[in-house]
Amino acid sequence: MNWPDFVLATIFVPLIAFIVSTWVPGIMRKIQARIQQRIGPPVLMPGFWAVLKFMYKERIKPVSPLPRLFHSIPLIGIVLMFFIILLTNPEWDGVLGLTTLVALAGLIKVEETLYIVMGNLSDNIMSVRMPYPDLVSGSVMKAKVRRNFEKISVTRAFKLITVGSFPLYLGLFVPAVVAGSIGIMSIAKYQGFEIADFTLRGMYEMNPLILTVPGFIGAIAYFAGYLVILNEYPFSIMHTKADVIEGPTMEYASVSRAGYYLMREITMFVMSSVFVTLYFGIPPTLNLAMVPHIILAMILPVLAAIASAFSPVLTFRQVYPLSLGFSALGVIGVIVAIL
Repeated sequence: MNWPDFVLATIFVPLIAFIVSTWVPGIMRKIQARIQQRIGPPVLMPGFWAVLKFMYKERIKPVSPLPRLFHSIPLIGIVLMFFIILLTNPEWDGVLGLTTLVALAGLIKVEETLYIVMGNLSDNIMSVRMPYPDLVSGSVMKAKVRRNFEKISVTRAFKLITVGSFPLYLGLFVPAVVAGSIGIMSIAKYQGFEIADFTLRGMYEMNPLILTVPGFIGAIAYFAGYLVILNEYPFSIMHTKADVIEGPTMEYASVSRAGYYLMREITMFVMSSVFVTLYFGIPPTLNLAMVPHIILAMILPVLAAIASAFSPVLTFRQVYPLSLGFSALGVIGVIVAIL
């Protein structure tokens, strides 16, 4: 291991991811606005400036059994995302045996679970104890159970991470089947990536998996799971403003709200970065490869913005068959890759 390069990668790869991620929400909002014939906000407003603004807001103490843990969850999510992108960096290849798709999938699942923890640690509505009775006509719990908005969103988050995000994990492993290895760098090298002599000419000689039949099918499944991971339209039922307002994140304010925005922004970029590493064979490195990597990493956020501009919020009656359909597509991708 080259320790100077390892240290530089550990510091600067997450830093670059952080800087780029502050632009992603603004780019997405701008695209959505143009599609809907609006001007939209300045590109840095939904990302960088929103985070900076909330850092100066007055802090509130939510009614929570573990308020410190509740406020720390966004930071945990940010650290997880930084660790995920480091696992796709060549300098980390072989570190503790973690640079595999199994470790990657495990960390992504932990990030999904954070939303369940958020909701369970928030027992109030806007810092006031206001549980409402579930008196909806036809409810099986009529006049018996009182639930907070956050608890409803926890149930929805659990459904999403058990069913909705399944296509993402199938999309993760399609490249592994094609390359015959679960090692992240092995998958990148299978497509022609070599960190030592990466040049523009070398890019033309690469064979990205996305240009193959199983790769293209797996990419579609991955994109569907990407939307679920982001809780983006049409899979935003966990925090739909129609009934649960902001769901498990509703009580985050001030620095904690800024942290949540950062976690979401970094997740947008890092999950797209993972896609570029697996399907284009270009991991994030501190050389010329970083430029095409960042450019290609904008593909999924742009596609997500386009999908969100045209999509309504789906109920689970639509989410289940749609997720199962994309999961079946992912399975087909795996089968085609084996054949």
